[in-house]
Amino acid sequence: MLDKKTDTVLELLTKKVGNSYKVLNKTQLLEELPDKLNIDMQGLLGIITFLKENEYVDVKYQDKEEICITTTVKAESYVEGEKNITQKAKITNGQVGLLMLGVFLAAFFGAFAAMLIGKLF
Repeated sequence: MLDKKTDTVLELLTKKVGNSYKVLNKTQLLEELPDKLNIDMQGLLGIITFLKENEYVDVKYQDKEEICITTTVKAESYVEGEKNITQKAKITNGQVGLLMLGVFLAAFFGAFAAMLIGKLF
């Protein structure tokens, strides 16, 4: 799980670039981040380096003002996974009864087959 600042930068990059390489201006990228996070240019570059090392993004090149970057499948699944809360599967009473009947019939026919095989040998 990523911290709040890293998560916010990753969400912004996912929205802006997606699965294709795009050239972004670092200053404009920094301006689009919320002010309450207090991220400066060094912090942004550190977060991007962290995301690159952990294979959330891939950086093709960067200079003082621009960066060519793309997000990976891992980043997209992380961002989508945070939004979609997993729910436990619910089994209804009718399904439980059906499952118990299936288990009983499998055990019954298994014992019957074992008895037939035992009589043959």
